[in-house]
Amino acid sequence: MDNLDLRLVRTWALDVAAQAVALAKLDPAWGSQVHRVADGWLVLSGSGMYVNRAVGVGIEEAVSDDDIESVVSRSESVGVDPAFEVTPLTSADTLARLTMHGFAADTDDRTTALAITLPIPPTPPIPPTPPIPPTPPIGRIVVRSVSSDDDFALWQELCAAGWGHIEPAARAASDAFCAAARVTDGDGMVIAYDRNDGRPLGCASMTIRDRVATTGGMSTLPAERGRGVQAALIRFRLHLAAERGCAIGATTAVTGGASERNLQRHGFRPRFEITTWTR
Repeated sequence: MDNLDLRLVRTWALDVAAQAVALAKLDPAWGSQVHRVADGWLVLSGSGMYVNRAVGVGIEEAVSDDDIESVVSRSESVGVDPAFEVTPLTSADTLARLTMHGFAADTDDRTTALAITLPIPPTPPIPPTPPIPPTPPIGRIVVRSVSSDDDFALWQELCAAGWGHIEPAARAASDAFCAAARVTDGDGMVIAYDRNDGRPLGCASMTIRDRVATTGGMSTLPAERGRGVQAALIRFRLHLAAERGCAIGATTAVTGGASERNLQRHGFRPRFEITTWTR
């Protein structure tokens, strides 16, 4: 069992659990729930939300029949299909038990986990050294962290527009998810602007836990694609993560997609594949 891969799986399980807890406090109407299952968590953000599955389960402690039935009943109670996230770390016993209960891999839902080693800034002497300077702009693009309510409202707009969440239901889910992310990510939420005229181009997020910086939520306005916005967002967040003392930058991307290839061009390396098992 690879220690880094296990660290990533455990970190990401805690990340999505924390976001669901934040969503439950901000907007109880979604019915968000988090439950301990075996050695992982069942994270139910709510019908129409993006995370509704058991994560990090069945690795060091195989799931039981009761665990599986609990996932099924709790998922159905909030109106979502029961699902388990499976990685190469998932034990053979867990896979066998899931199969017995009618679960199988959804071959259309595959993502790749990627990671990059970050430089660790030295402990500053006394008196402290000046802070690490901000990342220089890439070409005509500059990236800044969200620092106000107006910034956050713009972040929500950019996220919805970049991902095409235009219909009312999709926009409501997007806005609520962003609000929960603000609780867990803070100034890890960033916006890319045109350096010349200041217009916004795209946005992204980063969650830091256990010295692992998980990057996500990256979207670019359709009219601004192909000019290096993603490159600027990736570079800024990795610089910020290193400044915060993170040892690892990590993320996920659709297996074989353009985002995965783009991330590899920036130094990320594939670690393992994640599949969703449903029945």
